[in-house]
Amino acid sequence: MAKNDNTHALKFFHSLSELDGGAAEEFAREHPLSKSADYKKKFAWAKAQCEFLEERFSPEEIGEVRARCHCEAGAAMAKRMRGYLEKSEDLSEFARIFNEREKYVTLEAADGGLLFVYPECYCACVKRTPEPISRTWCLCTLGHIRGLMSQVLGREPQVELLETIKSGGERCIVKVYI
Repeated sequence: MAKNDNTHALKFFHSLSELDGGAAEEFAREHPLSKSADYKKKFAWAKAQCEFLEERFSPEEIGEVRARCHCEAGAAMAKRMRGYLEKSEDLSEFARIFNEREKYVTLEAADGGLLFVYPECYCACVKRTPEPISRTWCLCTLGHIRGLMSQVLGREPQVELLETIKSGGERCIVKVYI
């Protein structure tokens, strides 16, 4: 990998290397992404990444790779969420308290867990392009939510991507099983 590769490219390279080092080298060689890439180049790179993964790997392997490419799960947010959870008698109350205080995502109590409902796409690589992208791209959100909720709950929860804006949905929705 070249020195000017950005964080997205490095995370993907390392994540894919854990599964298949040769594939990681091949993708990095064929689809470099510099720090100075504009949003159109980032979108094209993201789309190429989805196609590359989908052509070569199983859905389970793709999920593992993409989940490791997530943005950091903030410790400050997790600390606030633990506080909301400690004040709550149940998941409905937890969601209500969270929604009163936080604005970027809405929580909804659901059968067996919580729904994280994002009203818009926040991904720097794809949000500014109106073109849809494979739901493969959005699997990174699972790693983000899993990491965040692991800090909140003290254990790693099961998470499931239910809907994404960039793959045609009205919202981005992730279910956390508790």
